[in-house]
Amino acid sequence: MKNLYQTMSDYFKNNPMDWNYYLNELELPKNINDARNFIKDFFAYGGKSYLIHDIIQECEPLRINHTLSVFFIGLLIKNSSYHDLKIIDDNQNEIFEFSYLWFLVSLFHDMGYVQEKDWTYKFEYRKKSKDFQNRMRINNQPINKFNKYHNYNTYYDLGIIYSSPCYFRINPIKPCSIANSRNNPCSNNSIIFNNGTIITSSMYHKSTIFNYLEYCKMNEYINHYDHGIAGGLWLYDSLVKNYYLSYISLNDDSKNIENFYINNLHFCVNQFPIFAYLADCIISHNMWFATDYGTIELYKKCGLEQLIPPHAQPISFDINPLLFILALADTLEPIKTCCDPKYELNIEPIEVLNNIECVFNQKHILLQFKNNELFKIMKDKLDGLENWLNINIEICESANKIDITF
Repeated sequence: MKNLYQTMSDYFKNNPMDWNYYLNELELPKNINDARNFIKDFFAYGGKSYLIHDIIQECEPLRINHTLSVFFIGLLIKNSSYHDLKIIDDNQNEIFEFSYLWFLVSLFHDMGYVQEKDWTYKFEYRKKSKDFQNRMRINNQPINKFNKYHNYNTYYDLGIIYSSPCYFRINPIKPCSIANSRNNPCSNNSIIFNNGTIITSSMYHKSTIFNYLEYCKMNEYINHYDHGIAGGLWLYDSLVKNYYLSYISLNDDSKNIENFYINNLHFCVNQFPIFAYLADCIISHNMWFATDYGTIELYKKCGLEQLIPPHAQPISFDINPLLFILALADTLEPIKTCCDPKYELNIEPIEVLNNIECVFNQKHILLQFKNNELFKIMKDKLDGLENWLNINIEICESANKIDITF
């Protein structure tokens, strides 16, 4: 078996069409500065530097390394489950490749950790939103049109202007235009994967998301903003702002705001349901179920019934492919956990990856650990994961092996 670093490196070199959506020159990072630049450059090639250029400067090195590792582990999981996974909108003749979906969701999934680590960062984001509003006013763009139909004030605390909609068909350019019925799962703005999965709305109600955000802030044992919710809300908000700012940069009123190009990059309103879905994956990837009596009772008080079984059911690949891959990759990624100073292992990220041998094939993942301490840490981390994800875990302690099927 190859180790995890070799597997990632080989995938990077041999499968550029699978991960390099914009087909630009990106090299496999060799250090933390390279990793940070890899993420920045990926967003820049996609015309989305606005999303990342401020926040990534605040990200800790451990989170940057973790993010890049999640990026590749998720690709390996996808390849072992449904190689050609993509979103298709037959009515609009649009195809959204996995490489496009995955770069946005994986490379941004932990950016909300900046807020979790330092609660004052929201004031920086609020300032950024205020600057955006000023740009909109100067260019006579009707920002209030969105606010009239969607109460964004719930999340103003985080500086959000465009709150990610629970029903993905909402168009922030024309928010009052609801062309498709909620009862039609195959409407143009549904998320339709080519494996047959159809998703029409967010995993959780808006009230559940807000209540979970408040629960994390006020719970004395957590006492911080949830980075998944903050990051997901920021992703959608920033993508919509970036869309508007990109249009404004054309300085040409004759261009159609619903469909235009900048530097051969396509911007169109059909992307908004995708943005909402990606944001929802990030929002949902860190919302944990209640499984013990004390937590269940507390969740009931906080209005979090959706996160209590039997309402809460394990996330499966067939029901929500992208969220499943994100949640599994994020959990299996070993750098964030094993390099955590609290474990006092004093091990470099590259050493972690070199100490884990792996196989990814046919909805099956095998991890074998050369280092006993790494094995123990990761084994404990996976405890209870089967309650949250629809997977089967077998652990062989005598051989330091973890076997996962889904």
